[in-house]
Amino acid sequence: MAKFLELALDTADPRSTVAEFWAPVVGGRAVVNDPRFPADVLGETEQQGICVCPVPEPKTVKNRVHVDVRTDDLDALVAHGAAVLRAKGDGGLRWTVLADPDGNEFCAFTD
Repeated sequence: MAKFLELALDTADPRSTVAEFWAPVVGGRAVVNDPRFPADVLGETEQQGICVCPVPEPKTVKNRVHVDVRTDDLDALVAHGAAVLRAKGDGGLRWTVLADPDGNEFCAFTD
């Protein structure tokens, strides 16, 4: 019926810091041509990725859709700019809830 193309992620950051954050997290590269227009985080195949879209308003509520990642190095995500919102084990949680530099939530699964 349809094929996944990309995930659109809004940001109020005109410098596209969010694209620069997500590129190494998902093993891709950021393409930022003009901060007034969407930046792209291209995956390995460059056929799918994340479109980082500038919007005028800041994030104010919890995301309805979020990214899940698997990592062996949670500390590296935090050192890269992620903020821990809820730690693995908190209330039986089997993953860690983090936020990117613009506040978009994502979950990190560790073994």
